Amino acid sequence: MQLTIAQELQLLWSAHQRAGLDGKMCLYSMEGTRPWPPQTKGVKFWFGPNEITQAAELFVQHYNNATFPYTALLLNPIVHRQTGENQYEPIGSGVCWSTALSIAPATDDKMKRIQSLGVAASYVNRGDITNAGIKILGFSKTPLPPQADGTARACRALYDLTNISGEDYWSYYLLSGVNYISNVGSYITAPLSELCGEEAIAQGEDATRLNRILERYTVEANTLEEAALCWERYDRHPTLYTRFGNDVAKLDDNLKFYHYCARDFELFDAIGPMSVKQQSQDEGFGFLVKGLIPRGSVILLAGTGGTGKSSLAHKLCCLAATDWRDDEQPMWLNQPIDKKQTNGVCVYFSGEDGPPIINARNEIFDPEGRAQRLMFQRNYFTAPNGEEITFAQYLNRLRNMPEVPLLVVDPARKYLTGDEDDAAVVSEFFEAIEKFAHERNTAVIVVHHLSKGAKPNSVRDVLDELRGSQVFIDRPRVVIGMFREGPKTIAGLAKCNIPPSLGMVTEEMVFAHDPKTLDLIQIGTRDPFHVPEMGPEE
Repeated sequence: MQLTIAQELQLLWSAHQRAGLDGKMCLYSMEGTRPWPPQTKGVKFWFGPNEITQAAELFVQHYNNATFPYTALLLNPIVHRQTGENQYEPIGSGVCWSTALSIAPATDDKMKRIQSLGVAASYVNRGDITNAGIKILGFSKTPLPPQADGTARACRALYDLTNISGEDYWSYYLLSGVNYISNVGSYITAPLSELCGEEAIAQGEDATRLNRILERYTVEANTLEEAALCWERYDRHPTLYTRFGNDVAKLDDNLKFYHYCARDFELFDAIGPMSVKQQSQDEGFGFLVKGLIPRGSVILLAGTGGTGKSSLAHKLCCLAATDWRDDEQPMWLNQPIDKKQTNGVCVYFSGEDGPPIINARNEIFDPEGRAQRLMFQRNYFTAPNGEEITFAQYLNRLRNMPEVPLLVVDPARKYLTGDEDDAAVVSEFFEAIEKFAHERNTAVIVVHHLSKGAKPNSVRDVLDELRGSQVFIDRPRVVIGMFREGPKTIAGLAKCNIPPSLGMVTEEMVFAHDPKTLDLIQIGTRDPFHVPEMGPEE
């Protein structure tokens, strides 16, 4: 125990000296009996950085190896200057601290809020009650001035941010790994290794080890005070603080909108000015394929027969289900796939092509068998008990999977519950896939056919040639159109509800088809309003 006490005192002195402070700290016991009743009252031991061993020995002596009765000495971390015999004047501190204690367990959100500030923190137990408080320690590169309450600047801010009611205890510094007896029971602080990490008690190269700890938990006093101000102004409500953080400059604007919402958190979360921004940060609006396939959206892949829609969708599944090396960049329709957006299992619903065709294409697209995260499904579904279920019910089962970056439905008509010309039937289908796309941030690609005999001259014409209900046009966020023009395949965005500023592909892409690899090899681009010259009997 003496060793760990000495190590903590050495850590604190290192912080003081880094801030340019030198003098004395004090180990002491209470003159009275509250809140830390001592066996020996009025102990005071002033010590400098060269007297740490003696201070640790004194602590162990009074602690009596935790055999009652004993006195667990308290520490005053403020550095003092000696002004006369037994007279000391506080000059500052290189550390800020707080010991927020209660008689009930501290919830995890309190600890997360404190640790998010960059300070060291560990739980304090009260007898058999775990997490009955939090011990906090932070370091400053500049001296923190003494305060009238006996602490240093920013200590009170740390306590306020815990939102723990413990006015009698917060200002005291309790050394680590010690059982302190109070008027309401004993509080046991966590070991120094839990507070600051294993480096705090590692052996060898003390200076390097201590500097590493100091750098890790160094924080500006101004940062802590601004965080405490925001916490107070946001009514100490975790939702507001989590949403807005400690940006003091935006306090008034944020609060204004909160009050506009009648201080109703449900309304605030739904329509607050940060709601869309927050969702984009939390869920991450991104592209599975840059400029073509956005996450969290339904994309219709539609085209004339023979354009290779199913092959194209299948290949994207293989590419997205492969763990690529850093030096590899997969491409689809000549656009880069964002490898960071492909974590999880890709699902391909194949309603027309059976295992022989699927396996044959798989051999072409994934000859090395690297697409290990690809799941194939057909168009008939059963529950675990063997009962037949609908496509929508099966999608509910897929929600149990942690991540589904891509889901392909090929073709749409195989998964409808009725006629594709029936708006109600098609709407029911889109309701199910849209819900899955939005809730799971999944790119859902629906393969769909054009009307028989359709001959579009541009990708925009594809919209007019879609088979079935108008719903097929209205509901997808993006429609990728494909058609043949002689030996060439033309592909591009027939419809796009994504802002152009996010980098959507605007040109029609011209491809040549490789029958051996089933690849589309881009050979050029053209204006989406291009009308080809008609030769004799094309």
